[in-house]
Amino acid sequence: MSPCSGCGGGFPESDGPTHPYMLSSPGCWAAYGALLEREYSDPELFAASHRLTVDAYAVQHPGLATDRRAVQSVTIHFASLHAILELGWSHADARAHLQRLAGRDYASLPAALRFDLTLADLDGLPVGQHRERVEQWAISAYRAWRPLLLSVVEPLFA
Repeated sequence: MSPCSGCGGGFPESDGPTHPYMLSSPGCWAAYGALLEREYSDPELFAASHRLTVDAYAVQHPGLATDRRAVQSVTIHFASLHAILELGWSHADARAHLQRLAGRDYASLPAALRFDLTLADLDGLPVGQHRERVEQWAISAYRAWRPLLLSVVEPLFA
């Protein structure tokens, strides 16, 4: 097993592709693809979990603090988690709000965080536990960033 440079989770060694600015190990990126494949193949699972899956993965793979795309990605996906987990918005409303936030610049990010729960903790998960575990993962990712980004994101909802 090899630790992911983004989330810190342990994944099998791999020489495969990674995302251009959400830095991760190839094994983590492959596991994310497999999780997305599961959600895309089940409309109920997609509706219940996909928004949280994408947001949790994005905030746990911040990339370089000097890369505008990476900073924007973490901030916007954190805002989506905030809308869903704290404000009670629907996934559709959070997704629509992301689109309105996309053209802005945001403050650079602090150093990488440690996460209590990562994608590695969802690997091999039975379908029946998917929704609950994705929600736990999203809450964990949100809580890690909350002390650092809440003051940046709250005004975006005013």
